[in-house]
Amino acid sequence: MIRPSRRSFAAVATVGVLSVSVLCAGVAHARSGSSGDVAVSGSSTVEPISSLVAELFAEKNPDVSVRVDGPGTGDGFKLFCNDQTDISDASRPIKPEEATACQDKGVEYTELPIGIDGLTIVANKSSKLKCVDFGQIYGLFGPESDGTYATAQSIASEVGSTNTALPASGSVKKFTPGPESGTYDSFIEIAEQKAIDARIAAGKVKTTTDDKGKTVASEPLVSDGQFPNDNDIVKRVEGTKNGVGFFGFAYYDENAGDLKAIAVQNPETGKCVKPTRTTIQNESYPVRRTLFVYPNNKKVADNKSVKDFLGFYLTKKNLTKSVAEAGYIALTPAQISETIQAWKSLAG
Repeated sequence: MIRPSRRSFAAVATVGVLSVSVLCAGVAHARSGSSGDVAVSGSSTVEPISSLVAELFAEKNPDVSVRVDGPGTGDGFKLFCNDQTDISDASRPIKPEEATACQDKGVEYTELPIGIDGLTIVANKSSKLKCVDFGQIYGLFGPESDGTYATAQSIASEVGSTNTALPASGSVKKFTPGPESGTYDSFIEIAEQKAIDARIAAGKVKTTTDDKGKTVASEPLVSDGQFPNDNDIVKRVEGTKNGVGFFGFAYYDENAGDLKAIAVQNPETGKCVKPTRTTIQNESYPVRRTLFVYPNNKKVADNKSVKDFLGFYLTKKNLTKSVAEAGYIALTPAQISETIQAWKSLAG
């Protein structure tokens, strides 16, 4: 779904050379008042797509500097709503509290889907882990996890799992994104939230109250290390004999020779399905999500560099070829047309 927002946003840019993957602070401080820069920040999952498009754009526009950074979806929205970036990459939709923060600053944005991702559970190549269902994912990563397969299977059975594919014994070391990451939020929402809600109702989970007064899990995802950069997760899972983790499909695809992808049981068919471009696009792989860019509407109108970059980005060619080259899955032709039409309406 493409969701426009009635808010305004001001950004500043400078003329320079293409700069990709700069530090978040560098993006925030790189605004000198001229009109040649485009500052993009947010999801580390979407970063490879935006970086690739920025490189292609630079070949034809060498006087425009496109800076792309990937501190995480949540941190990206903080910058975006605080008047420090022009475009926010996101691996989940904007949250209500983030939308409120934008509104408080007078930020106007449009949500534009650009691709599809399969959240990929990975393990060390020596792992005996093969297939998990949502109950076992909760048992392994959820708030009751103690890192052992035995406990994970016991908890999974209590929340309705009928899969018996977990190893009978042993333990795991879990390396995951952290709360600043849209991948963290998406994983919990897609794979854990139903079980979390049921276990909270049963009094099995330690809880706290969020800023809306809702009872939530104090620690919805238990891990042995949380990292904003997915490459750090790759390194730790690869280097830890009983290591497991999760991140976007592209990071697995780049490291498929060094990591093992774990199949996830489709709750509708009961079949264990590994993440591939085909299974993610045809929806047989059940842990999938949409990827987005959020342009600053006012900067699209006021800054030719921002408008030109997005006009280059949001074409059928880049929403198919570049998305695939970056390791992700293209939207359907109808969805691509919807995104392009929404962009044209915004660009005028």
